Amino acid sequence: SRILTCCSGMNSVRDRTREFHLTCQSVRERQGLASRQSEKPIQTRKRFSAKAAQIGKDIHRSAEKLAKLTKLAKSKSLFDDPAAEISELSYVITQDINRLNEDLEELSSIHGLENTPNGQSNEHAGSVKKCLQSNLKGTAESFAAVLQMRSDNLQRQQSRRNEYTSDKSFAVANEPSFLR
Repeated sequence: SRILTCCSGMNSVRDRTREFHLTCQSVRERQGLASRQSEKPIQTRKRFSAKAAQIGKDIHRSAEKLAKLTKLAKSKSLFDDPAAEISELSYVITQDINRLNEDLEELSSIHGLENTPNGQSNEHAGSVKKCLQSNLKGTAESFAAVLQMRSDNLQRQQSRRNEYTSDKSFAVANEPSFLR
């Protein structure tokens, strides 16, 4: 009643409560839309982080397989050569390295999708990617070195076999001792 008496000089009194509620609802909707739009970069960062973590674990597993291959490749036995196991492990590591290279390409594409204005976030993602690439490169180089070592060992073994099984040494070994 006070309001009405205070405003009695005006022609009409408008109730703007409905307009106020509509404005509040509109603001809430805009904030909801903004939060849904900000979820996309967050989801992309989560995907990037999960993929990077998985690649790191896979590189570690490949390095463990490489350590086992190194141990097998260092064996120098003429008679108990683990050739089948070495061959199988080499194949598996080759497949792992190829898959990891593909995963790193996928990680690069995920990083490219992010496109956040946050330079620090982009720099971090780039550093993570470079670190993983470096680790994979080191693993691949170690793998190549182990394969080279295996090849060298096989050549030495073949040389020793030839030395012990050549016709000349066989003939000398079969001669009676009194003829020598």
